Amino acid sequence: MSALLLKLSSYLAAAALIFGGGWYAGGLQPKAALARLQAADWQAKAQGEATARKAVEDQLAKAQATSANNSTVIEKLHNENAQIAADHDATLTRVRRLEQLLVLASRAPTPSADVPQAGSGQGTPAAGDPPGAPPIEGLLVAAASECEQTANQLNALIAQISPQL
Repeated sequence: MSALLLKLSSYLAAAALIFGGGWYAGGLQPKAALARLQAADWQAKAQGEATARKAVEDQLAKAQATSANNSTVIEKLHNENAQIAADHDATLTRVRRLEQLLVLASRAPTPSADVPQAGSGQGTPAAGDPPGAPPIEGLLVAAASECEQTANQLNALIAQISPQL
């Protein structure tokens, strides 16, 4: 039996080597496939992260642009609001001055000019603006009194028409 084993030992060694090599080579294919799948997975994750980072950067840029635009608009509105407040104050000052002039005009006696006689020459000149009053204030007082007269005429017309309705 030992002579038979010696003759067959080379064949048995070759068979063991082929069987072991096949076993080893067959085990490499699943490992290589697993390595390829892991590499593809890592690459897909990297692409997904890059896409997400790009989307977040775009959203951040849009938010920064919107914030800058909002700041500009708020500053513009603030300036317009300040200008409106200044105009309002100036208008109130003018209205108060006009009210004062109207009060002064209502207290002062109205100057009456003498009507010239036919052929007798010129009459006495009419009194001008109150001393120290600029011409524009006199015009404002005249305009206010004319408005009052017009309002009185309108009220009289309404009183005449109302019974007819």
